[in-house]
Amino acid sequence: MDRRVLIALTAVVFIAMIAYGAVGMRGWNGGLSVAARIDPGVKDPPAPAIIVRDLDVGQGDATYIHNGNSRVLIDGGPNPRRMGFLLDSLRLNDTTIDVVILTHQHLDHYAGLLPLFDSRRHIRIRYFFEDKDPAAAKTLARLRDSILARVQRDSLDYRSTDDPCGDGKAMCSITLNGGAIMHILRPLPAPAKPNNRSVAVKLVGADSASFTMWLAGDAEQAAIAHFVSEGYPSNPGMRVDVLKADHHGSCNGVTPEYLALTRPAWVVASVGAINDYGHMHDQAKAEYRAAEISWYRTDQNGTVTIRSSGVLGSGYTIEPSRPGKDLNGPSDRHASARGCADD
Repeated sequence: MDRRVLIALTAVVFIAMIAYGAVGMRGWNGGLSVAARIDPGVKDPPAPAIIVRDLDVGQGDATYIHNGNSRVLIDGGPNPRRMGFLLDSLRLNDTTIDVVILTHQHLDHYAGLLPLFDSRRHIRIRYFFEDKDPAAAKTLARLRDSILARVQRDSLDYRSTDDPCGDGKAMCSITLNGGAIMHILRPLPAPAKPNNRSVAVKLVGADSASFTMWLAGDAEQAAIAHFVSEGYPSNPGMRVDVLKADHHGSCNGVTPEYLALTRPAWVVASVGAINDYGHMHDQAKAEYRAAEISWYRTDQNGTVTIRSSGVLGSGYTIEPSRPGKDLNGPSDRHASARGCADD
């Protein structure tokens, strides 16, 4: 090959690589515009492929999403040390996490986010979403101080889940670098208890017919009613392949109507083996059985990994770290919580 032709081809490839890194993650339908970088030394999945890991963090919640070279973390669990170990094992040090979402103000969702701001980890965050409601909790204050410091120093964009795109609309849609779409949906307005301020997220794979997922933190029945009144069953639609169990498998986070709207094939509950709440509640498991929905749970199954190639019609796989489905746990009990069946 002529040397000049070879140089020209090399330049074209180099320019294409730069362009891909600069515009690979873009806002959609009025959504945010986010640039995703390619981090050296991290093995990203092929562009359309999506990997979702419901992480085993004990009695709490943390979900890591990887699509192309875009990375998303929803909640961080209750234990900074545990989350630090997971950040190491996922090779997230010296990388960019494009979107971090704190679903609501409870320690078992936000304490594990503190290691993200440890300067020794060199983790850059582009967008951080939370409700920003006033709170006296010292750990949450420390987290917010870390966020605000990054806003000043590192161009982090700090967003309220009540106005996720900053345009007054209820839905903010982000297209990840591999083509998956994440819809961030405005929660029940304040004042409401923290669980019912949980933000809902709908994740749609690059091929929407292959994989979708609904995650709504600790949303209880009042929040679920809000999702319906806001029109989320029609836009963006609530029917999905996988449902992240609301409120760790509590009976106040599920109703027959909710399951009829979401119609998942699988439920994944993030729960601690020994907890004071009786999770997973017997009534919740009964609802899942009645709807013929199987479940995995992190206390018995460990981290649950969902993969979809993103290729048309390819579907998805769901794989627990430890085998067994529809399992019980040592803390499970019949609950008397308001709104639960057989109350």
